[in-house]
Amino acid sequence: MPFWKRSSQEDEQQKIQALQEAENSRRSIEAGGLPIQAQRRLSEETAAGHPLFSSDLSTNEFLLARKQGYIALSQVMGSSIYHVGWQYTRNYTWNTVEAELTNVSNAHQHAAQLALGRLEQEATLLKAHGVIGVRLTTRSYEWGQNLLEYTAIGTAIRLPNTPPPQHPFLSDLSGQEFWTLLQAGYYPAGVVMGYSSYYVSLGSNMTQQLRGWFGSGGYNQEIVPFSQALYTARDLGMYRCISIMIETYRSTKLTILRATTLICSCISLLLGPRSEPRNRIMSFPNHN
Repeated sequence: MPFWKRSSQEDEQQKIQALQEAENSRRSIEAGGLPIQAQRRLSEETAAGHPLFSSDLSTNEFLLARKQGYIALSQVMGSSIYHVGWQYTRNYTWNTVEAELTNVSNAHQHAAQLALGRLEQEATLLKAHGVIGVRLTTRSYEWGQNLLEYTAIGTAIRLPNTPPPQHPFLSDLSGQEFWTLLQAGYYPAGVVMGYSSYYVSLGSNMTQQLRGWFGSGGYNQEIVPFSQALYTARDLGMYRCISIMIETYRSTKLTILRATTLICSCISLLLGPRSEPRNRIMSFPNHN
């Protein structure tokens, strides 16, 4: 290499540091944590006293926050891009076949937990008491058929005259709802999610009956296996939602404030800082 193109010792050192930081970030993400650069940014923001901050609160929500005394610190985010594994399903059978697609269910469940966990880690680095207005969204990619992404976004807040807890709460309540909740003597505990993807194949017998002129295809009727699959998938999702809630917060004295597409928002008493298709797939939550 010509001498005028050779890297200086300082450039080489910077490359080594960049590679080391990339490796440390990879290990942190594999462990469910945040990239090193994100950790550094949040720590610097906290040390600077939050002179500037971003927030997705509306004007009314921000004014209510000031009235209540809690301070909006920053917008926080957690994200996870996840590969969904393959699972065999029986398509060509005589009788109806139904089963849960456990690979799909587990992929959505784990990806959502990773996104929510990283959201909480960002709030912890900001020394926040909690995150309000949490929105958990998912999407897929045209360039990656078996990939899905979960993203959780909210606004980290700090409560007055109270030391920050070890684990900030997460809440999908808006600023107004959070203010109303505190006025009633309640405190958010967290956001948990239950997911179930359920597969149904009607089978050749029922499919032929529905299509036949002399069978049952000429009049209105309920497709019972599809209806039953929806109920089964919902029950599985709700069971997981409640199980995670009890396991995470070690208490049965919690109230599910609302369950929207089985993304459950839990609250607790204010006791402290954290007290004609042939086949069809039924998925809960349904994000379409």
